[in-house]
Amino acid sequence: MIRRSTQSGFTAVELLITLFVAAAFLIAGYQLFNVVIRDGGQTRAESRAANIAYDYMRQFAASSVTVPCTASEPLTDAVVPVEGLTNVNISISISCLPDAINSLSKIEATVDYNTPQQTVTYATYSNSASTSTNSDITNGLVAWWKMNGDTNNSIGSPNGVPSNVNATKNYANQDDMAYAFTNTGNANTSSSIGAASTFGLGNKNAAISCWIYNSPASTSGVFVSVGASSGYSIGVGNTSFSTAGNKLIMLYDGVRTMVTTTSLTTGWHHIVMNIDSAGIPAAYVDGVVVAGSFAGAAPSTPAGNTTTIGAGSTSSFFYGGSLDDVRLYNRTLPLSDIQALTAAGAK
Repeated sequence: MIRRSTQSGFTAVELLITLFVAAAFLIAGYQLFNVVIRDGGQTRAESRAANIAYDYMRQFAASSVTVPCTASEPLTDAVVPVEGLTNVNISISISCLPDAINSLSKIEATVDYNTPQQTVTYATYSNSASTSTNSDITNGLVAWWKMNGDTNNSIGSPNGVPSNVNATKNYANQDDMAYAFTNTGNANTSSSIGAASTFGLGNKNAAISCWIYNSPASTSGVFVSVGASSGYSIGVGNTSFSTAGNKLIMLYDGVRTMVTTTSLTTGWHHIVMNIDSAGIPAAYVDGVVVAGSFAGAAPSTPAGNTTTIGAGSTSSFFYGGSLDDVRLYNRTLPLSDIQALTAAGAK
């Protein structure tokens, strides 16, 4: 009798089928993984864009509505830098309801981002009649000189001490609601407003906000300076605050001068200088970030218990224009806050 033994194991065909099934499972798993990762990334991007849209909607609802409602488009495709997103633009539109309820305004914020383009839109209604005309960006505000007939600090002390300044019209053409400054070339007769404090500001996480009137003759000088001999300033000039020109300039005293490519035209402008958590500055004119990279050494911590408006901290670089609504913050202002301040105008 011939005995046949049966050996356990896969035949070649069975092995091929098993390998094929395993490969199919691997491919399906990889595709599912990609879908999860892609959807997670899209969700994070949409969340970032939604946060920007909501923030802008809230800010403009608080600062840009009128009684009766006035339709407007305060922002149209404004470029906004957002970490983790590309090609970010925001638009704000304010529309009105029928005349019977003309105190209501619809504020809509639309953010376009990434390529291919994605869009997020938020909208709300604001009762203009109940919106305070003094609603403002006060988080982190450590000093505020409104310049409305005096040089007092509106949120505490010390007040500003004026020297050779004159009350003048503000951007809304209202009398005695801003101050005119002159540069005579002589420290004894030139204009400035001084305050005996740096308001606890350090060399990082700080912001200067002010309204300036630039005329053809006022082509050099400092708008605001924080600190004496060490600190930071923003103003106008050519290659420095002492040379005639119309370039917006930022200065870290004793560290470096940053001349921007932005030219200030004649008229009123809202100016902001930000210093971030790394000590890197950024400048804004009328709610728009100034182009350029200003990476480098951080400023020295402001010293000397001195803040000067309309001149440098050492009785120099006097400005020959008008100034209004000067503020100091102990934080970096996001673009939404800056543009809300621009839209609200000088107080």
